[in-house]
Amino acid sequence: MYDLTAHLGWYLAGAFAIGFVVAWVACGNPETAAHTALVREDERRRGVLSWLWRGYRAYDRGAGWWDRLAWFLGLFKTNAGVAMLVATTGAAATYGAVEIHRRVIEPLKVETAAIAPEQAEVRQTRNSTVFAIEGKDKAGRRGSFDVVVLNKSFLWVRGSAEDLEKDGTIIPRDQLAAAVLDDEVRGALADAKEVITVGTASQEGVAAEEVARAERRAKQAASLVSGAVTAATPIWTLNLGQYRDPCATCETGGTSWQRPFIVIAVKETDPGTDVGEALADAMSGKEKLPSPSSYSVFALNRYR
Repeated sequence: MYDLTAHLGWYLAGAFAIGFVVAWVACGNPETAAHTALVREDERRRGVLSWLWRGYRAYDRGAGWWDRLAWFLGLFKTNAGVAMLVATTGAAATYGAVEIHRRVIEPLKVETAAIAPEQAEVRQTRNSTVFAIEGKDKAGRRGSFDVVVLNKSFLWVRGSAEDLEKDGTIIPRDQLAAAVLDDEVRGALADAKEVITVGTASQEGVAAEEVARAERRAKQAASLVSGAVTAATPIWTLNLGQYRDPCATCETGGTSWQRPFIVIAVKETDPGTDVGEALADAMSGKEKLPSPSSYSVFALNRYR
């Protein structure tokens, strides 16, 4: 139905043209039936031998179907008949055009870029969700990233920049690295060209203090990650600051979901890519992934 409505003008024009041609061919010589009758009568009168006349009659009876067809076509000499022929032919032509468009033209169309924003490729691990995303900097250079977000069992302790909790229980500091960087997370970081650790703060508290706390959390995460990647792997901190965007569809029992533990593996970049710009572009508009626009800052700094 969408094809019919979207291309209705073309279908109607084609149907009218085909109907007109068929009607013109069928009805273009209004004297055809009368002329045929006169020829037959003349031949009958000029018949010399009776056996020829009887042979003609036999032929005439055998060809009676043509007379009926001629009578039927004679109906279309009237305006109403022509209109009916055009309408019927037009309807058939329209249906045929729709079917041809659906079965032939559409399958042959070249696919273009998707209209809807591209969503992240997501894979689940035991303790985290990994979002494989791509973005471009303002110059159009591309970067690809794996964003590792620990599930909501792991959160920064409210008001702290050094401690994380699991299921509401604070994790001992000497066990932090082992707890948050399990084998699956380490695997996601293993082939990273660079690593970015993210600091966030929930909406409670004074804005300046929460931004500073988010910065300290990013550095604490960088300290934990530094032992899980090679010494040659550059590490950056990304301070997103304080959460500021009201969320009608998020959890309403608290704000713990606003301060997750996040670490990002930079997988590939084009030469000269502005990693910060490409990452901000990649993280924007993705379902279930923190958006930079929901936080107060976007400050990317070199840790080592």
